[in-house]
Amino acid sequence: MNGAEFDIAADPLVPGRAQGAALVLADSLSFWGGFDCTRGEIIDVHHPQHGQRVAGSVLFIPASRGSAGTPGGIAETLRNGSGPHALVLAERDVNIGIGALVANRLYAMEVPVVAIRLDEMMRIRSGDRIEIDPLGAISVRR
Repeated sequence: MNGAEFDIAADPLVPGRAQGAALVLADSLSFWGGFDCTRGEIIDVHHPQHGQRVAGSVLFIPASRGSAGTPGGIAETLRNGSGPHALVLAERDVNIGIGALVANRLYAMEVPVVAIRLDEMMRIRSGDRIEIDPLGAISVRR
């Protein structure tokens, strides 16, 4: 399916415009304890993508683990430039949204967070070229 293009309607939780290569996580992720905010690296040794760095990606996450530390972890990785350009969630997560919203406001950034259905997320492959518009439309190119 080389050169394929398709669109996915997403629900914008934190509106914004972004583009980058997809990084699709195979499992949920804790941004406080399972993720190094300085390096933007998955450090949870039990995570299937342990050692993967998220900088500059459009990060597709089936679910988040954790709670109270997540906004700080998200905001810090975005502030220092080691974070993704956008986050796409299969399960809505207020803490991820708050982290991006804080970084966007405090550091004059535009990092969108959008939600899609899990079956739509399963259509995305790591490396696909992704564009997200402020209304939540996701364009995918292979």
